[in-house]
Amino acid sequence: MNVAQIILGQIKALDKWALGAWGAKELVNMGDGLKFKTGGMVKWKGYVYVKYDEGQDLYNVIFGRIRKYEWKVDKEVNGVFAEDLVRIIDGQVG
Repeated sequence: MNVAQIILGQIKALDKWALGAWGAKELVNMGDGLKFKTGGMVKWKGYVYVKYDEGQDLYNVIFGRIRKYEWKVDKEVNGVFAEDLVRIIDGQVG
């Protein structure tokens, strides 16, 4: 299994409806994590990048958007435990 599949499995294990509630689409394996786009009836629309930090064995969650062909980071939360992924993402996305 690769890192993206592990992250996806952890999110689904914590809350099987979370990805649907966030309107997650365009799921992409980034090699070191998972990136997806949020949409639908949520308060924040953009990209969520859950990046695995091998040194700390934790995740960094980056919320960003693409504006004028440039990646803009709205918020970054470092040092997130697997069991806190849904709570952190839901806090931003709604």
